[in-house]
Amino acid sequence: MKIPFGKSGVSAVAIALVCASTAAATPGNADGHGQGQQNHANGKTRIHRVTYVFKGTWNSDGTVTVKHGNSHVRRAKLVGTNVAFDLTNAKIVVRDTNGDGKRDSADLASGDHVVVKARLPRKDPGDQPFTATRLVDQTHPPARSGG
Repeated sequence: MKIPFGKSGVSAVAIALVCASTAAATPGNADGHGQGQQNHANGKTRIHRVTYVFKGTWNSDGTVTVKHGNSHVRRAKLVGTNVAFDLTNAKIVVRDTNGDGKRDSADLASGDHVVVKARLPRKDPGDQPFTATRLVDQTHPPARSGG
């Protein structure tokens, strides 16, 4: 039995089949572009986190009255509001004002000017309290060590 298209015809058919199976397995639309960053390898949607920088005054109830912020804070309409933060794992930069030997949120006084950073979802920061990564007290900065 003779194959009508010869050796080159057989390889062309084989290449066409491989290309068709690869195209069928590729997610996305017909032009070869995928769905962007919608899905990760594990099938879950990626949440893009960015740094929100809140600037304001500390309140005695543990919230911050936001007076200024970066573009993410402004876009989320958080300027002029009281925002609650979870400071459990945050790095707190403050002078030990109460003399207990620790630098923590107990050293903050009502009315202190603070800067708080938090890594939150870019489009919608979610529900409060926000998990803070860093809090800096600008009213009572830590004393510089001799140098």
